Amino acid sequence: MVIFARSATRARRRAGFNMLEVTISTLLVGVLLTGAMTTAGALIRRHGLRAQDDVKMGLAHDLLCEVNQTFFSDPDNTHTTLGPEFGEAEDTRRKFDDVDDYDGWTESVIQDKLGNPAEGFAGFQRSVQVVYARLSDPALDSSVPTDLKRITVRVVGPDQQTATLTGLRSRRGAADLIPGVQSTYVRGVQIRLEAQQASHPLRSGSRLLNQVSVGTDP
Repeated sequence: MVIFARSATRARRRAGFNMLEVTISTLLVGVLLTGAMTTAGALIRRHGLRAQDDVKMGLAHDLLCEVNQTFFSDPDNTHTTLGPEFGEAEDTRRKFDDVDDYDGWTESVIQDKLGNPAEGFAGFQRSVQVVYARLSDPALDSSVPTDLKRITVRVVGPDQQTATLTGLRSRRGAADLIPGVQSTYVRGVQIRLEAQQASHPLRSGSRLLNQVSVGTDP
């Protein structure tokens, strides 16, 4: 009987020790899982922000391409003041025909030049600034009109971070070359790419460096 009692006591002590091990192990696993979930959450968030950066740069390229497709200065007016001319300032960019018409343009809803909203870009905003740049140093503003304009497109995403894209446009660019005969030609290409699983479609564009005629007007 004494030996039996001693064996039972040792068994109870061993069982208590096993419970302590299980408790400690559970705590350790919990700590490790918490760290792993935190790391995974950070990676997922970083991937989402990276995707937003790509969308913002695409939207900036899209609008900068549109600006570069217009004339350096208004073909119907000789004034040098930046900004849209009389009758061109509307809620759309439909009547913008030269680079500085875009100066001060802002949109809280992404839209094309005709004012049609672009789906899939909720929370994104775009703005444009156009200034005369110095010929000697295009990074510096010029207080007087020059033959060079600096275009800055800014896109703010849902993360409230800003992507900035800057381009230069000279007076003697390809878009300012007037054909010898009245004709229709392509100035640039706008691109929209949409994947079925993507949260945002991609928009971008490119200005053509030469004039591609698509026909002569009668």
